[in-house]
Amino acid sequence: MKALITNIPKIWKLEDRVVGTELGHRMFQFVFEKEEDIDGVLKLQPFYFDYWMLSLARWQPKRSQNFPSEIPFWIRVLGIPSEFRTAPTYESIGDAIGRTVAVDVEQGRVQVVVDAFKELCFETTIDFKGGVFYEGEEALVSLRYEKLFGYCKLCSSLCHKDEKCPLEKKNTTKSPKRKREIHYKKT
Repeated sequence: MKALITNIPKIWKLEDRVVGTELGHRMFQFVFEKEEDIDGVLKLQPFYFDYWMLSLARWQPKRSQNFPSEIPFWIRVLGIPSEFRTAPTYESIGDAIGRTVAVDVEQGRVQVVVDAFKELCFETTIDFKGGVFYEGEEALVSLRYEKLFGYCKLCSSLCHKDEKCPLEKKNTTKSPKRKREIHYKKT
């Protein structure tokens, strides 16, 4: 936590204008000198440190138990037929994932605020009705999160690493130390 509090202001290029404090329970607080510095940092999200995503939010005196839990991502959507590449299509996809903030039709992406405590979605099917070649046909689209680091590849959670995943099949073999003891034991 100390490394995060020391290095994140350097990443923001604000080391002389922000002070960080550890709050416990894997939470921290930064106090900024200027409002425009806070706005600038929040616009550049998402951030990660040591391969863990950071959820940043303005301080709220009354907050939920999961505060802060939102992370904004630009998500590139692959597989949408050209005739359906419209703002409403991207908004619909964004709203299915979280809260849509912005749409960039030209780049084929949508900015979405996701709940960091819910699993990420990397592909979905869309009903392309009304198109010349897609009469009520569902098509699979892929979702690629920009600046995404440190998620569990088994369950798509941002809250733990693969080896700590509750879905991982537990290793039923004996520990390496125990194997060695058995291996060298004479019968």
